[in-house]
Amino acid sequence: MPSAPADPDKLAAALQKWADGKATLKEVRGYTDEELYAVARMGYTFFHQGKVDKARTIFQGLFAVNPRDAYLARALAVVEWASGNGDGSLAAWDLSTRLSPEEAEGYLGRAEVLLAQGQKMKAAEDLRRAAAAPEGDQRAKLKAKSLLDALRLR
Repeated sequence: MPSAPADPDKLAAALQKWADGKATLKEVRGYTDEELYAVARMGYTFFHQGKVDKARTIFQGLFAVNPRDAYLARALAVVEWASGNGDGSLAAWDLSTRLSPEEAEGYLGRAEVLLAQGQKMKAAEDLRRAAAAPEGDQRAKLKAKSLLDALRLR
């Protein structure tokens, strides 16, 4: 298990970088992506078992540890939406699109929440971005195009 630097001066310097917003807790504690994604898998297990509150707690914690990971932002957005927190979901989707503006998934997810909230024109903008995104899952791009067609907004 990773640990903070044993040297008190190194620990103080690492914590100061975190406090200044120049480092994440992931970096301060030395966690690897593999370790964090192993925890994320447990969050998804809870989510798929209908234990949304437990999943939400896990993804909020993971995001606090590594707020620069678009994947974790998207996962948090999904569980926030499932928890009934539309504003929290949109905030997480917004962050995911800022962290990875080239990926389709963030725009598609945000568009789905916007559609559910009745914001059709804003959703259409995101669907267009998702469909044209240079990166991301091809299924997400196809879904965005299909939604645009269904909404007759392409």
